[in-house]
Amino acid sequence: MAEKKKKSFLGKLGFKSKADKLAEEAAAKAAAQQRVDEKMAARMAAINAAALASAREQDEASQDLSAEETAARELEEKRLAEIQAARDVARAKQLAEERARKEQEAAVEAARLEAEAAKHAEQEVARKAEEGRLAAEAEAKRAAEEAARLEAEAAEAARIRAEEEAALAKAKSEAEAEALKVQQAAEAEARETARLAAEAQRQADETARLEAEALESERLETERLEAEQLAKEKAEAERLKREADEAERRARVAEEKASREIAEREAEEAAKEKRAADRAAAGLPAIPAEPEPLAAGGFMSRISAGLRKSTSRMTGQVDAAFTKRKLDEDAIEELEDILVMSDLGYGVASKVTDRLREDKFDKQITDLEVKIALADVISDILTPLERPIVFGMAKPQIMLFVGVNGSGKTTTLGKIANKYTNQGKKVLIAAGDTFRAAAVEQLTVWGDRAGAPVMSAEKNADAAGLVFDAIKRAREDDVDILLIDTAGRLQNRTELMEELSKIIRVIRKQDATAPHHSILVLDATVGQNALMQTEAFRDTADVTGLIMTKLDGTAKGGVLVALSDKYGLPIHHIGIGEGINDLENFSAPVFAAALSGVADALEA
Repeated sequence: MAEKKKKSFLGKLGFKSKADKLAEEAAAKAAAQQRVDEKMAARMAAINAAALASAREQDEASQDLSAEETAARELEEKRLAEIQAARDVARAKQLAEERARKEQEAAVEAARLEAEAAKHAEQEVARKAEEGRLAAEAEAKRAAEEAARLEAEAAEAARIRAEEEAALAKAKSEAEAEALKVQQAAEAEARETARLAAEAQRQADETARLEAEALESERLETERLEAEQLAKEKAEAERLKREADEAERRARVAEEKASREIAEREAEEAAKEKRAADRAAAGLPAIPAEPEPLAAGGFMSRISAGLRKSTSRMTGQVDAAFTKRKLDEDAIEELEDILVMSDLGYGVASKVTDRLREDKFDKQITDLEVKIALADVISDILTPLERPIVFGMAKPQIMLFVGVNGSGKTTTLGKIANKYTNQGKKVLIAAGDTFRAAAVEQLTVWGDRAGAPVMSAEKNADAAGLVFDAIKRAREDDVDILLIDTAGRLQNRTELMEELSKIIRVIRKQDATAPHHSILVLDATVGQNALMQTEAFRDTADVTGLIMTKLDGTAKGGVLVALSDKYGLPIHHIGIGEGINDLENFSAPVFAAALSGVADALEA
């Protein structure tokens, strides 16, 4: 319950205060404004109805709607007009209530101020009379300002209503445009749906076509791969046939070469018999008998027999490991181990396995294919080094033989002396191994067999001095070839290697281009140690070529391939026996065929 307002001093006397009068006037204005708002709302409803009716008539005129559609639209427009009118009335009421509230608040404030003024009037009537007048005037001014504000608010409300009417018209226009847009969107969506359906059908047809093409392409690719595989197999068979034909051709060439050498040997035998007869006529002792040759038959047969130990060891392992075996990484690794253990070295083993990996990886491979690949690699390495001894214009041609103890230097020198004397060359031998009496005796025997004189000195004499005298005698006697034997030296004995350097210095004082041939004689039985010997003698004696001996007595013949691959020194001869004719000219294809086992496979 609201608290009863306390009457002022003038109110008790029956007079109305100015605040009361202002409150009554504000209430009267609010009631009048409410009536105005209600009339305005009714008028706005009529205007809205008329606008809607006019729009309806225009729509009917443009669209020729039926009576039922026209009636329905009139009802809808009437309903919308009523809703809008109700909204306008509610807005007017809201504005009126707001104004009444504000006027009530103003009245309350005025009453409060009047009460305060009355209180002061009772206490100081005379002094406050003027203040009451001023307060009344201020209140009147404020009331006038408030009235002006309310009128401004009414004008703002009218403007707002006008804007709302314009917004309503715009909303109607936008609604119509939106309806048209929705209709157009529906039509566009229908067209898009039809297009998508057609596109889906086209894609389905295209997918079916591509699947058919893929199946056809897969069939053609399968046929192509099968054809390629057949072509590869045919090409491989042709390659193997060509390799076999090439190996057979090489064998024929070797046999022809052997035939020529047999003729040469027959000539040598005749010359030897003539020398024996000459020695007998001169009253000299007969030439000591020489050991029997290693093997009879052709050149290929002799080489194969001489390398039998080296070949059988390696090929036996290859035969066991590659009997119709698939060439995978395990097989390649096993083959590499076999070749390294056969003293061919890692470099040669890698070249063989790389060649097989390129041509035969992941395919079935036989032992013969492995041997052919091995023979090809060995031949490729050795063929550039297959170089006979060629003499220059200098006379005498000085040949220096170096190597470690027991390598076969003396025997090899005797065989070469026999070879050149049989060719009609005038040969002189210098026994430069003055440390071993047995070496001088052995060389003397070989000199007698070859029909070549031997120069020697007392035991432990200066070998360099002997060489100096031998060069002088060779020039005086018009000798074609001077063969100089040297003491066997271990490559790790510095003082012995220095003695060899001294001999070379003495030779070069006599002839700056000599020795014309510095030949390193290697013993095949030492295996990988031959690599260290080659390293040492190559630098000290300026080695120009190699002769490898005792290949018939070892399973380590593959070391010749290893040191050739590493140092690239020319190879002149190989020794495959103790007989005077068992020093063979080196032939890379024949050696490769014999060492790899291809020669045995062709003879089988």
